Amino acid sequence: MKSLKIFSLAMLLALALVGCKKEDNPGGGKGGNALVGEWVLTSWSEAQPEFNVYIDFNDDNTFEMYQQVWSLDYELFAGNYTVNGDIVTGTYTDGSAWACGYKFIVEGDVLTMYSQEDVSVASVYEKCTIPEEIKAEAAQTRSLEVVPFL
Repeated sequence: MKSLKIFSLAMLLALALVGCKKEDNPGGGKGGNALVGEWVLTSWSEAQPEFNVYIDFNDDNTFEMYQQVWSLDYELFAGNYTVNGDIVTGTYTDGSAWACGYKFIVEGDVLTMYSQEDVSVASVYEKCTIPEEIKAEAAQTRSLEVVPFL
């Protein structure tokens, strides 16, 4: 009877260890960096945005963001990003940091980013292919007054 209890405890321990396998990719997805890919903003602050933002997160921790927020033209912002657990932060090519870090979750083809500010805003993106005409139209930021979306 005693050996049956010990065997049962050993099996429970083995199951617990298998069930507690550390996730390779805290943001979701399988293997690699779940952020990698092209994304389009579909929801901002729980509403459909009145502006357009596309982000391309690359394998080498660089990004390009095409935004049509403050003008009728698309603006290109590029730089580097860092993933630390489920938080992503970034720096633009001019050395300025993103406005804040973002907690992110990837579920299938949906990326949700929660701003790490006093009042958190949820930005929801869907996987996409950024249209070539948007990439061609976008130029390096032409004005210092243009504020990047992130």
